[in-house]
Amino acid sequence: MSDILDTLSDYSVSKDVLTAYLEGEAVLLHLKTKQYFRLNETGVAIWKGLEQNLAAHAIVASLVQDFDVDTETARTELARIVEDLKSRELLEW
Repeated sequence: MSDILDTLSDYSVSKDVLTAYLEGEAVLLHLKTKQYFRLNETGVAIWKGLEQNLAAHAIVASLVQDFDVDTETARTELARIVEDLKSRELLEW
């Protein structure tokens, strides 16, 4: 799972995705597939990091600080969400 974090800089938010930020969450719309995807507060923090092209370690540090979790938990959650976003074609490389 950590392999995807090693290549995170190779990914970017797809230009075919629109984002609407709501209170504590976000809704993503993939324009080609017409599918919606909802992100919770943790997912929003990760998505914003991806939008800013932050390195994995910077996103992990932000999760540790903002959600009071340990580094390993933050890395695991980041890898899980990135893999999910990638599988839904919300990230491109």
